[in-house]
Amino acid sequence: MKPYDGTTDLEEHIAQYKEMMEIIPIPVHLKEACLCKGFNSTLKGSTLKWLLNDPPYSIISFAHLFNIFNNRFSCGRTFDRITSDLYQLVEDSKESLRNFIRRFGEEALNIYNIDMATTVETFKMGLMEDSSLYEYLVINSCRRMDEFRYRGLRFI
Repeated sequence: MKPYDGTTDLEEHIAQYKEMMEIIPIPVHLKEACLCKGFNSTLKGSTLKWLLNDPPYSIISFAHLFNIFNNRFSCGRTFDRITSDLYQLVEDSKESLRNFIRRFGEEALNIYNIDMATTVETFKMGLMEDSSLYEYLVINSCRRMDEFRYRGLRFI
């Protein structure tokens, strides 16, 4: 597990840590203490210094540790992508259609609970209006990216 230094998503780090600790057979009555004691081994830099400078016996549970850790290092948090973020993706005039489709697909895969109707609409809006694919999508309406094929190109 990569040590946390405060510059990446702390919730992802905590989730990885908890998942890693789940595979270790720890008796239930010791689990909380082990979660707290082992956490500092996943830190480095300013995050480790911060935890080591915390007064002894001030952390009462892992939930408490998570809360104070979250309050201190929330600036590194990343926010989940949402379907409307796809409106920012537009095809570059120098970019190949295949590359735009690949780039759009990669972004779409990072969105949980993606709304497919919005995805199709944002994809169409991201295309250059003078492209034959844009014309094709205007004429042949579809509700899902996998409903159509265009000149051998596959979508998402």
